[in-house]
Amino acid sequence: MSEYNVTVKNGSTIILSDVIEAEDERDVLGALLINSELFNQSFTDIRILER
Repeated sequence: MSEYNVTVKNGSTIILSDVIEAEDERDVLGALLINSELFNQSFTDIRILER
């Protein structure tokens, strides 16, 4: 497992900034879209960077 810095924006507004532990970027994205407050929210940018 690795740790990933995650930042989600809608335009210039940061919606979420967090550290998520996951196997890879796909797991991070799945966790963001299914298990978080991003479900049913609009956003323009997702950045996932390995720590």
